[in-house]
Amino acid sequence: MQGFKESHKISAAFLTLLLSVLLVFSASALHAEEWKPSATIYDISVPRTGKSAVLSANSIIGKEQEHNVIAGETLLDIAREYHLGYEELIEANPGVDPWLPAAGLKIKIPSVWILPNGPRRGLVLNIPEMRLYFYLSESKVMTFPLGIGMEGWDIPAGKYSIGKKTVDPVWHVPPSIRQETETTVKAVPAGPDNPLGRFWMRLSMTSFGIHGTNNPWAVGRRVTHGCLRLYPEDIAFLFSRVPPRTPVTILYQYIKVGMRDGKAYFQVNRFNDAVRDEDLFPQLVLQLHALGLRVDVRKLWHSLQAVPDGSLIPVPTGLPLVAADTRAQLSQPTLPESP
Repeated sequence: MQGFKESHKISAAFLTLLLSVLLVFSASALHAEEWKPSATIYDISVPRTGKSAVLSANSIIGKEQEHNVIAGETLLDIAREYHLGYEELIEANPGVDPWLPAAGLKIKIPSVWILPNGPRRGLVLNIPEMRLYFYLSESKVMTFPLGIGMEGWDIPAGKYSIGKKTVDPVWHVPPSIRQETETTVKAVPAGPDNPLGRFWMRLSMTSFGIHGTNNPWAVGRRVTHGCLRLYPEDIAFLFSRVPPRTPVTILYQYIKVGMRDGKAYFQVNRFNDAVRDEDLFPQLVLQLHALGLRVDVRKLWHSLQAVPDGSLIPVPTGLPLVAADTRAQLSQPTLPESP
């Protein structure tokens, strides 16, 4: 009888384990069927001239969302479902186990972005936030998460254009990567093992490209040797819509200011602590000064110190931004004294 009970316990434990495994696989299969291109088109208003036009402009897109975790999901699955980068979702949900988030847990979906300060045409890539903006016109935009170059492999800021486009590219492994990875493989043919994925778009006058990936979980991370990765479904969507000679602007904007419904907000991306708040603060003040806004500078400094990357933070208003004769001082990283 005792043996039967022990056997029964073992069988029950085995069935529980088997059920858990099946749930994981079923959840992954479910998401694999649901992954679709990020096809949301956002409307934005275009500022014309004058202070009132700037303040009435809308340069913030998207809205905050929540997701209820189902059994077997990981944060990587959820990030891909909502077309977020891995780091974006991790920053928004500190302390959540990325591999085993509790079923039923409400996950914050950080799907609000301030548009970078740059041209509203073609592709605009802001590297610190690992995000691509695709302007269909001055008043319509789409956005996609990126996997970008690891430290030391940063793509230079500047103006480029789309060059040669290739379906099912062959990856010719550069000598530097062969040496780093200690491989003798010189070329990887098209297929599931090709890190370029199915679609490749070269940036003019460079060896860099915007392409897919055979490792979707690399999107939203600094893992490449300079190229820019998109989710397979997103690059497939863009590839047919971005013709050669489309302008591409590469930016490094760590802090952005935007307007929505007459109110100012800011958003920061410290790029894995590559920049300090002491350096970002003068940039933030200068951007607000350019809008002619009245801001409580001391509260602004404390807001910057407290804000996690990617969060949309209201600009504290109140005191004059700067005195008329102190604008030149803003180029210095002088910070307001603590109370």
